[in-house]
Amino acid sequence: MKKAVVVFIALILGINSFGQSNSNKELENNIDGLFESYSYYNRFIGNVLISKDNHIIYQKSFGYADIAGNKKNTKKSIFSIASLTKSFTAVGIMKLVEDGKLTLETPISTYFPNFMPDFSKSITIQHLLNNSSGMEANIGRTDDNGNGLMPEETAITFNEVLEKLKESKLKFEPGTGYDYNNFGYLLLANIIEKVSGQSYASFMEQTVFKPAGMKNTAIASFKSLNQKAHPYLGLGMNTLKEFNSPFHSSWLKGAADMNSTTVDLFKFMQALDDGILLKPASVNKIYTSTQAMGVNEMLSGFGWVIDHKGDEKWVYNNGLLPGYASVMGSLVEKNIKVIILSNATSVNPVEDEFQGEVTFIPEITNKIISLIQGKSIENLPTPKKIKNNSIDIVTKVYQFDDDHSLLIKNDGETYTLETEGEEPWSVFTYAFSRNANENDASSETALFFANAMSTQNFEGLTEYANDQMKGFLGTEEGLEQLKGMWANFLQHAGKFISNNIYKIDGDDVKNVHIRFHFETVDIGIVLSLNTDHKIQGMFMDDSVKTNHIKTVKLIPISENEFFINGHQNGGMQDLKIMVSSTELILEDGSINFEAKNIKTLVE
Repeated sequence: MKKAVVVFIALILGINSFGQSNSNKELENNIDGLFESYSYYNRFIGNVLISKDNHIIYQKSFGYADIAGNKKNTKKSIFSIASLTKSFTAVGIMKLVEDGKLTLETPISTYFPNFMPDFSKSITIQHLLNNSSGMEANIGRTDDNGNGLMPEETAITFNEVLEKLKESKLKFEPGTGYDYNNFGYLLLANIIEKVSGQSYASFMEQTVFKPAGMKNTAIASFKSLNQKAHPYLGLGMNTLKEFNSPFHSSWLKGAADMNSTTVDLFKFMQALDDGILLKPASVNKIYTSTQAMGVNEMLSGFGWVIDHKGDEKWVYNNGLLPGYASVMGSLVEKNIKVIILSNATSVNPVEDEFQGEVTFIPEITNKIISLIQGKSIENLPTPKKIKNNSIDIVTKVYQFDDDHSLLIKNDGETYTLETEGEEPWSVFTYAFSRNANENDASSETALFFANAMSTQNFEGLTEYANDQMKGFLGTEEGLEQLKGMWANFLQHAGKFISNNIYKIDGDDVKNVHIRFHFETVDIGIVLSLNTDHKIQGMFMDDSVKTNHIKTVKLIPISENEFFINGHQNGGMQDLKIMVSSTELILEDGSINFEAKNIKTLVE
């Protein structure tokens, strides 16, 4: 009987194991399809590792580590991990806290008495760790007043940085707000050196890398230059250009100066979970001693962001340097870890872009999480060869309206789409150039305002405003503001060409969206109208896009469907075109626009 029970249990375990294996295999295939589709369009280059219950379920390399040397990325490729470095620096600090060598409440004036002398006593170690210090002093970011430093190619000493930033002030009282700060982690790296008596690199090697078994990770250098993944710009384009002007690591010590592999980062995350690097109480502090970030209930921990995807906790960090992008995160309840390292970005090494979001990595990450949560996603469509027996050049003309037509040309090998109209327009911006005038009172109000702005003749405008807005539009001060706004438009956008209502939404209270079409840039304004169709408010419409490309390549993805690669056309959104002999459907995100076939030309 005992033997039978054992056999029965074994059978059950075998069935469960088989089921789990099938589930993991399906997930692996779906994730692979996602990365293959992005890789096809050069939208992902690098390495990815995903684990479940500490077992790797997906690991793959894409693209080249060294294009000139014809070396592809492998699982041994070493990348700059940029701001993922902060997660390691935080562990180093917590190790010193565990050892009783400092506290989270220790003020930074203890170590840097001459730095921000009027404020440093109120800034603690914890404030640096969770980005709540409020310091104007920063590196890699400047605020609206020009405070902060941008890293350079030449080396700089820590004392030189302190000297440059020592007179900085506070943006807010420490511990009362969030402001991402690279310089705070440069301070933390130097605190590690002062307290431990070791260099930052030696301390991290001894305290983190070796205990975690990270053999291919180093500070400010590559353990193996032969395995280095070189940084490239031009992600998503047909060709990539190597970035040859890297910032010197001395500017980013403790904040973004570490190089590693996906395997080593996996070992780090495991070691943190397993209590190898820190005691459980210390690890808990990393994730719970947080500062609200002011966005979607996200919290800044010690080198980590605590967020939610659906109902699940998503703890992650990400990084960006020109040519390098990184993500390291965990779906805590599912014990799933996601690590992505890329050696190509669309980032240019200028100040504004240095602060920018990493192109494609966030959407890839979100799609991975959706797949893990059992949701369906849409991969980028890959080309399909369409059987075509015609040797003629065929052009089909489709018309949205009197002002907007599309020409689809097939020369037997390639398909192209060209826009036509009295006024030049782009398929990427049809949603904004179309005429949504409903010939009603709301449209009348909006068009009167639009014409008043474009002619700078505001006579009679108050008749279209509610009492509160009359107090603005009917005063010299208010009109001067509108005139100043228009002068600013002309200065930055060039000659005014036309305006149109492109969208009206709302039920009783209407929002009327107006596009002002200029020579170089289109600008949007939204009017809020009350139930009497009077202006009760107005604000800028940042959703309006500008694009002047008239002809684009169509990529066949089925017999009657085409894909338009928006990123390669000025960084625009991707589009789909569905055609038949009688109509064309332009799929722009969640909105479809229909055009009628009006003629077919054969050359």
